[in-house]
Amino acid sequence: MDRTSVMMTTLRQIAVALALVFISAVLAEVPPMPVIVTWIQEREWHLLLATGGIGVIGFTLMMGGILQLLMDQDHSLGRSDVEDVERSVRLAARPVTWRASSYRVYGSSAGRQGSERFTLGELKRAWRSGAIRHDSVWKRRFVTMTGAFLFAAGLLGGFVVLGPAWVKVLVGGAMLYATGMISRGFWRA
Repeated sequence: MDRTSVMMTTLRQIAVALALVFISAVLAEVPPMPVIVTWIQEREWHLLLATGGIGVIGFTLMMGGILQLLMDQDHSLGRSDVEDVERSVRLAARPVTWRASSYRVYGSSAGRQGSERFTLGELKRAWRSGAIRHDSVWKRRFVTMTGAFLFAAGLLGGFVVLGPAWVKVLVGGAMLYATGMISRGFWRA
């Protein structure tokens, strides 16, 4: 990709972001929204506790599922594997000068690796067959996905509770859109 197309893509993304902020600011002034914003502001502390609790529970479930995956697959990383992970992390890092540094890890090192992949269709079949209740792999997958969804909802819910009106509209709309797309994908799978 040449420099001009990268610049045009970046400018297009900035324009879309600014348009979304403008639309959110306008929608925040539409008659039902000021009432909703006022309702949220009056109950800010209780809503913040709820979204924070949802986020903490979600993070705990998600990390528990990830740790269980690592323990189930039991693939320990050797020294060269740890250095490869360090290299991949640094290649994606900014600033570039940090990426150019050494990939050698000094001292003791340890690590674990785990990965898996499944589709919404496979999840739906597992749900229908009852494998989510009986199979330990599907239980872990379901707990991890549920935790990730709750963590995202809690984190973004904090922005809805604490943000100004246009942030409430923007993030709330994004949450509704994401939930709808996930539900649609699950329904069609």
